[in-house]
Amino acid sequence: MTVKEATGPKRLCVWAETPEQRHHIETRLPKYRRSLMPVAYQGQELAAVIGASHMDGIIFYSQNVSLVKLTLNLLENRCPSCSRFVVCTSSDDGPYRSLEGFPPTILREEESPETWADRIERAVLVNQWLTRPEFRMILPRLRTIPSLPESHRRVVEALQDPQYELGKVARIVAQDVGLTAQLLKVVNSAALGLAHPITSISDAIALIGAVRLQSLVMSAWAFAFADEKMCRGFSPAAEWQHALAVAQAAETLARERRAKSALLESAFVAGILHDVGKVMLAANSPGAYADILALANKRDAPLWQTETEVLGYSHAEVGGCLLGLWGLDLTIVEAVSRHHHQDLALSEELSTAKLVFDANLQVCTGGTTPGNRK
Repeated sequence: MTVKEATGPKRLCVWAETPEQRHHIETRLPKYRRSLMPVAYQGQELAAVIGASHMDGIIFYSQNVSLVKLTLNLLENRCPSCSRFVVCTSSDDGPYRSLEGFPPTILREEESPETWADRIERAVLVNQWLTRPEFRMILPRLRTIPSLPESHRRVVEALQDPQYELGKVARIVAQDVGLTAQLLKVVNSAALGLAHPITSISDAIALIGAVRLQSLVMSAWAFAFADEKMCRGFSPAAEWQHALAVAQAAETLARERRAKSALLESAFVAGILHDVGKVMLAANSPGAYADILALANKRDAPLWQTETEVLGYSHAEVGGCLLGLWGLDLTIVEAVSRHHHQDLALSEELSTAKLVFDANLQVCTGGTTPGNRK
C-alpha cells in the first residue's frame, strides 16, 4: 500500500459516556458528521460491531479510564486496523500513553477542531500502513519502545501549528537543558554548514524552521537512546553523522530536481530519521544485533539484507514502525520503511521515498553501485 492507496473517506464511530459528550464530538468534527456512528456496546460486542462494519476509527470520550484502557487493549488485539482515539485534557493523557503496542491518538479538549481533524487523518493513514503483516510482527519483538520525553513532545506538538509562536517554542526548549544543548549542538554542527555559530534558541529555531526542528528533536532523542557501549560494533555518533549527511543530500537532490517546498522539507525529515530503526534494534537486542553487524561485515553484504535474512525484517521497517507510533506523516513513514527498496532505483517519480533512497545511495556509495550498502 502506498500513500495514494491509503487516502479516501474515513468512517468513524463514537463511544461517549453521555449524549452531551457525543454531541460535543459531532459539533467539533463537522467534516465527519455523515460518517460518525454512535455506539453503546462494550467489550467483545463492541469489537464484533467494529470488525463487521470495517470502521476506520473509534473515538472514546469517558471519565472511566480503566474501562477505556481495557477496551483499547481489546480493540488493539481484535481490530488492529481500526484507529483508536481518546478525548481528554493534556493533564489526563498519561494512562493512555503508557499502553503497550500501538498507543491511541490523543484528542485534547483544549485543541482546535482543525487540529482534531488533522490528527485523525494522519492517525488513520499511518495505522492503515502499519497494520500490514511485515509491521505487525515487529512490535511484539521489541521490549523497549522509546516515547518522546514530555519536553520533546511539547515542542513537536507546538510546531505542528502552522501559526506557531517562535517565542513560545523557544521557552519550551529552554525549560529542558538537555534539549537546549542538543538543539544548539545540531544547529552548529558541520553538517548544516552555518557561517557563524548560533547561541540563541530563538535564532536557531528561526534559522532551521519548524519542520527541521521537529525532525532534529526526534532524531537527537532517538540516537541518544542507545549507548555506544550497549551494542558491539554500533556507533550512535557515526549513525547520527550519517543521518545528517543523508538529510542534507536528500534536500540537495530535491532542490536540483526542482521539488516543491513541502517535498523538500519532508525529504530532509525522512533523511535524518531514515535509520532510527538501527537504534531500536541495538537497544532491544544488543547481543543479537552485534552478531548481525559482524556477519554483514564479514560477508561484505548490505546490512539490511543480513537483517532480513536473520530477523525477517530490516531496520527500515522497524524505523517506519517507530515513526508511525510517534505520529509522523505517512509520507515520512513510507520513505523510512522503503529506503532500501530496490524498485525505487528505477523510479522516475519525484517523491520523498525516492529522494531518500537516492540520497542514501549517494552518501553510502557515491552513487556508483546499484545497491545500498547500509
